[in-house]
Amino acid sequence: MNILNVEKVTKGYGNRILLDEVTLGVNDGDKIGVIGRNGTGKSTFLKIVAGLEQPDYGNVVKGTGITVSYLPQNPVFEP
Repeated sequence: MNILNVEKVTKGYGNRILLDEVTLGVNDGDKIGVIGRNGTGKSTFLKIVAGLEQPDYGNVVKGTGITVSYLPQNPVFEP
């Protein structure tokens, strides 16, 4: 069962394109990892999937009842 689709997501800042028509499908039970060098768009991609940032182009479609959360590398916790 498909629970998440990332469809042709593109995101750039100025002249720098971080994500260029990225497409990904995640099925129930899949385990995925996002790896790459610093500054290549991993966190940006995850923020888009979690709905914290909007892509310049493309869509993220989540299955019914699916929630995606994002925990940053350096979280700020409220006292």
